Amino acid sequence: MKERLGKWRQYSLLNKHPILNKYIPETKLFTIKNLSKLLERYESVYLKNDRGGQGKGIFKVNKRKDGLYCFNGYTLSGEKIQKKVVNIKDFHPVLHPIKRFGGYIVQEGIKSLTPDGYPLIIRVHIQALKGKWLIGGMYGKIATGETMENGVINRNRGAQVMSIDELLTVHLKMDEKEKNKLIKSIKKTSILATEVVAPAVPRIEYGIDIGINQNGNPIIFEINTSPGVGPYSKIENGEMGKRIKAIRKMHLEDLSNM
Repeated sequence: MKERLGKWRQYSLLNKHPILNKYIPETKLFTIKNLSKLLERYESVYLKNDRGGQGKGIFKVNKRKDGLYCFNGYTLSGEKIQKKVVNIKDFHPVLHPIKRFGGYIVQEGIKSLTPDGYPLIIRVHIQALKGKWLIGGMYGKIATGETMENGVINRNRGAQVMSIDELLTVHLKMDEKEKNKLIKSIKKTSILATEVVAPAVPRIEYGIDIGINQNGNPIIFEINTSPGVGPYSKIENGEMGKRIKAIRKMHLEDLSNM
């Protein structure tokens, strides 16, 4: 069985790095105390299952002025939940009780939004080739419909997939200089993050989800060790998908010649 790179482990690895620790949300293991503490500091936080994926096992949490705690997201089975409770402990039955599915983390809610208030995220595909890490592809996603409130930006939850150029130019209104500067920063941050996690959990490809905070800086949300390439066929005439598969083929050919 392949070793997992759970959300808590990847945070622990990145948080030790003197540069990357500035590009990750504050994160703690889930306890009532930790959830309460982060809700005192931030407008909203995310409660995420350590092993969850495809937008499952993730809830946006905030405390209203009347004292009610609001949980908005999806269970590990994909069931949509919108629940308000007086006491945080009242939400416990919704969290999956089976230990083999892992625990939860509590994470600072980053406002990664378009000027119109749509939650956004950028997926970066990293690949190994000849001892180096390459950017195989990159695309943007914007939350739509019911995911607007919970900010779960996943195409399985209805997120809109688009080219990075469309995201930055059309939706974020960036000019060419601003766009190129941000893309350069995203690429540098993604490769550095890969160099940090790869020795602990070796893979030949990683998918990194990155947000953009209110200061315009990239923030690493999550690193995936089994990234899909399907969305790349839906943008730029599928050219990025072809590039990813070509790099993958070259890597395998190099291995066979060793």
